[in-house]
Amino acid sequence: MEPRPAVSAHRGGCEQAAPATWAAYEDALRSGAEYAEIDVRRTADGVFVVHHDARAGGTGPPVATLTRARLEELTGRPVPVLDDVLALVAGRLVAHLDLKETGHEREILDRAVALLGADGCVATTLEDRSVAAVTAAFPRVRTLLSLGRDGREVGRRRLMATRLSELLPMRRVRACGAHGVAVHHRLARATVLREAARNSLFTMVWTVNDDASMRAFLGDPRVDVLITDRPRRAVALRDAPAARHP
Repeated sequence: MEPRPAVSAHRGGCEQAAPATWAAYEDALRSGAEYAEIDVRRTADGVFVVHHDARAGGTGPPVATLTRARLEELTGRPVPVLDDVLALVAGRLVAHLDLKETGHEREILDRAVALLGADGCVATTLEDRSVAAVTAAFPRVRTLLSLGRDGREVGRRRLMATRLSELLPMRRVRACGAHGVAVHHRLARATVLREAARNSLFTMVWTVNDDASMRAFLGDPRVDVLITDRPRRAVALRDAPAARHP
C-alpha cells in the first residue's frame, strides 16, 4: 500500500545531482520517493525532452525552435529524452508527467501508458484544455489541474481573475474533467486544500522544501502527494517514528 502522503521527486530532486538530469532521476530511485516529476517539452526535431523552462537556459531561444543537439549545446549538458527516463522509472516509480506545452498530449501519454500502464503515471498541467485532452483520450490516467501560474506570465490585468480561479478551482476542475489538483503550497494553505477535501479530489502540493513546511503538509491528511526538491529528506521526515505515531 502506498504511503500517504506519497513523495514526488521534483525534477528528480537535487540532493545528489543537478535537477532534471539523468543522474537526478537515478538518484530519485534511491531516495525512497514514490513518484518522479518529469517536465516534458518537444524540440524542433520532434524529440520529447525533460526540460522545465520554455527557453534554453531560461533566457535563450525557445526550446520548441531548437533541435535536441542544439539545446544541449546551449545548456551545456545532456538533456534527457522522455522515453529514456520513462524506461528508467518503469515499475519502480510513478511517472509524474508535467506537460509544459499543449498539442502533444496524446503522443506523450501513448508513450507513458505503453511503458508504465495507466496506473503508472499521472499528468499535471496548468492548461485546462490539456487536462481535457488527456482525460478524453486516457480516462484511466489520473489527471490534475495545476494551480499557481506565474504572475509574470499572466499580466496585471488578468492576475486577479486567474488567482481567484485558482483559489476556488472547482468550476475549472469540473469543466476540464480533472481528477484532482496540483497546487502551489501557498494556495494550498489559503483555500485549496479545504476545497479539494470537500470535493474528494486527489491533491498534490508543490514545491515544498523547508523542514517545517514539509512536516506540516506530510501531517495533513488532505495531501495525497508532496512534491519536493528534497525527496530523501521528505521520506525521512514522513517515515520517522514520531511522524507515524504523533
